[in-house]
Amino acid sequence: MKKLRWVWIPALLALIGYGLSGVLSVAPGEVVVVRRFGRVVPRPLQPGPHCLLPIGIDQPTRVRTDTVRRLEVGLAGTPGPDDLADSGEYITGDLNLLRARGVVQYRVADPVAFTLRAREIEPMLARMTEASLSRSLSRLTIDATLRTGRAEVARDMESDLSRAIARYGLGISILSVSLTDARPPSEVAPDFAAAQSAQSERDSRIREAITYETTTLTAAKAAARAKSEQSRARADRALALGKARVARFSALLTEAAASRRLTVRRLYLDTLRELWPKVRRKLIMTPEEPVDLSILEDSLK
Repeated sequence: MKKLRWVWIPALLALIGYGLSGVLSVAPGEVVVVRRFGRVVPRPLQPGPHCLLPIGIDQPTRVRTDTVRRLEVGLAGTPGPDDLADSGEYITGDLNLLRARGVVQYRVADPVAFTLRAREIEPMLARMTEASLSRSLSRLTIDATLRTGRAEVARDMESDLSRAIARYGLGISILSVSLTDARPPSEVAPDFAAAQSAQSERDSRIREAITYETTTLTAAKAAARAKSEQSRARADRALALGKARVARFSALLTEAAASRRLTVRRLYLDTLRELWPKVRRKLIMTPEEPVDLSILEDSLK
């Protein structure tokens, strides 16, 4: 009887251990996708402690959702012994060959879909990226790609890949796409380098000409504006002076109509007052001409 009791103890411990095999903890930055009798549970387990059914019933799969994954396609350098002769070569829109490399960074967006297709995601994404890179390069000339077209190719690829991933339900999201290298095949690289140097020289001269044009045009506009303002100021002064003389003449005309004799005398005296400082206090007049010297009192003091 005692021997039978000792036999049940290991069995009981094994049963308890089997029951506790469903206890797990999910770390921050990951989720756990559970398959129950082979069927995926729709909602993955979030970070924290969880209790599942024992092993054999529930099968957990840990998926990192905060990891940035990286995929490279193409080949920038010379193909190695394990590469095909045309590895990394693409045809541009002007029917030139270009050797290029692209890098795709992505992360898991839908853990359930990612778990269901985990084995085929990398190969599918590689084929889609190759096709997208080929389509994007076929829309540009080789000169545009080698100079300023890399960003455009990257944007085109990112948009194209995002649509394809949504269409196939791969459960990932594209973070960035970049064209890390693009160069002509080594056989024609010197010719392309010379062409690029000439193109750069031409662009430099064009920029210098544009800068000179902008500077000269700005200076000319400033000078013209200054001349225009000076002319406008002179015209305004002349107009104001003319208006003042017209007003003065109109006032004198009104006074003359009222008393011609007094007006003439006032004009005579005003003229003397204006001329006196200029003749340095010397006044020549005929003995018969009557003059009121009271107007000179301020100047004689």
